[in-house]
Amino acid sequence: MNDLNKEKIKANVCQIGYCDRLTHKESKYCIFHASAEEKTEEEFKEALKKYIEEIKKSKKGEYNFSHFIFLGGINFKEEFKVSIFKNANFNGAIFKGEVNFGETTFKGDASFGDATFEGRAYFFDATFKGRASFWDATFKGYNDFKDTTFNDIAGFEGATFKGEASFFDATFKDKAWFMKATFKDNACFKLATFEDNANFELAILPQGKVLSLKVRNSGIISFNHTFLENVDLELDLEKEVFIDFTNARLRNTQIEKEEIDGHILQEQERDFLGLQEEIGKDFFGAKEIYLLLKNNFYSIGRYDDESWAFKKEKDMERKNYFHYKSLHKWLWSCFLNGIFGYGEQPGKVIISAISIILIFTFLFMSSGISDTSIGGFTSNNFLDCVYFSVITFTTLGYGDFRPLEGCSRIFAGTEAFIGALMMALFVYTFARRTGGR
Repeated sequence: MNDLNKEKIKANVCQIGYCDRLTHKESKYCIFHASAEEKTEEEFKEALKKYIEEIKKSKKGEYNFSHFIFLGGINFKEEFKVSIFKNANFNGAIFKGEVNFGETTFKGDASFGDATFEGRAYFFDATFKGRASFWDATFKGYNDFKDTTFNDIAGFEGATFKGEASFFDATFKDKAWFMKATFKDNACFKLATFEDNANFELAILPQGKVLSLKVRNSGIISFNHTFLENVDLELDLEKEVFIDFTNARLRNTQIEKEEIDGHILQEQERDFLGLQEEIGKDFFGAKEIYLLLKNNFYSIGRYDDESWAFKKEKDMERKNYFHYKSLHKWLWSCFLNGIFGYGEQPGKVIISAISIILIFTFLFMSSGISDTSIGGFTSNNFLDCVYFSVITFTTLGYGDFRPLEGCSRIFAGTEAFIGALMMALFVYTFARRTGGR
């Protein structure tokens, strides 16, 4: 064969590097890779039908639709009698119309990386037994993953959901990756079940919408650097499921403290990157998380929850101080927590006050107090000493009893000073907890 014929043959081959099909009419590409303007829907579907029949006859089940440009509505189960894909490659494919993979089973890997869905995309009741890859995919219309089951890793890294994204009642049995995903409309994960890690790092979620996650077994939900402003976050977590809010954007975010209490990742002993190398709790990181939660609860006027987050923040700070270089800070923090719960627990002030009164009662019993009436007597009676300790603590000073010279006077002066301080702390704490924010 001479060089001229070789060039003609080469010129008639699709310009997509890995495709060896003949070009379609005047196009530089085959009918599958030709643009929508270079082919008709009837021509495309006829060629697609023949291609699928060839694959069925080969019994390999290897479907390669890489960079295909699909025209019209596509329903593989109804229109092309394909309900089971062994392996399916849709990388870079463009679906110009509605596409329906409902009730379809993908036995092997299913790859939709960089695919574009310009119309509605239906995956309801589909089963992905192998890895499902939707990295950098673009969903321009409504997409339905309702009741879909992902048995292996589900990768939606960098995916863009311009229309409503519905994962209602979907099941993720392995890792679910939504890193850097963008949701511009409703993102419905209501009743969705994650049985392993769910990663939403750097994701952008729609404002004023609901994100509902139900995570089973054990795993981590990562919202690292995630935009969660004005989002209603509903969580249903089992005991060994933990959340990472590191550098997340929380503001006006609706979240129940009961749903996250005990689930903050930084408070847990954990393996480092799955290397079975156990690392300690990151109390400083946990402190930053509770600071985020505190500011968020304040922004929506939930002051009881804000108080809880502030108390947890201070607890993490105290635990972070437990080191010989900062032991003095740890001791001071323990004292503040024990006396009045960092200003969040007026009940602790009352308990502390009662304890102080009883301590000084026994001190007065040992040192004695004197009755100031004519023919006064020295008393070590418990009830008399309790009474004297109370009026000294409250600085009422009725004058019917007085301390004896020596230690008793030192005890009385000390208790009066402590009592004034404790009453001021009670007023401060009570006012703070009842609206003085």
